[in-house]
Amino acid sequence: MEEGEQKVVKAIDKGMGGQIQIRLSRFHERNYLDIRNFYETDDGEWKPTRKGIAIPVELYDELMEALKAARPMLASMPETPAA
Repeated sequence: MEEGEQKVVKAIDKGMGGQIQIRLSRFHERNYLDIRNFYETDDGEWKPTRKGIAIPVELYDELMEALKAARPMLASMPETPAA
């Protein structure tokens, strides 16, 4: 991957003109997994917000372990009412 290049892995629809985009990117000679909120402009273009995190890819396995550890905790949380 070239410097400044980004590849969308998945876009998750949040409704009401919002998405969470998971992207692979390269910045300052490092590879990142970027998880960021996006909003849709009036002309249909998706733009990033400042809300997000860029995780160095070498921390991917540790991130996945943490997410797997959270799964049983999620099951015990009260449900969120439907919007």
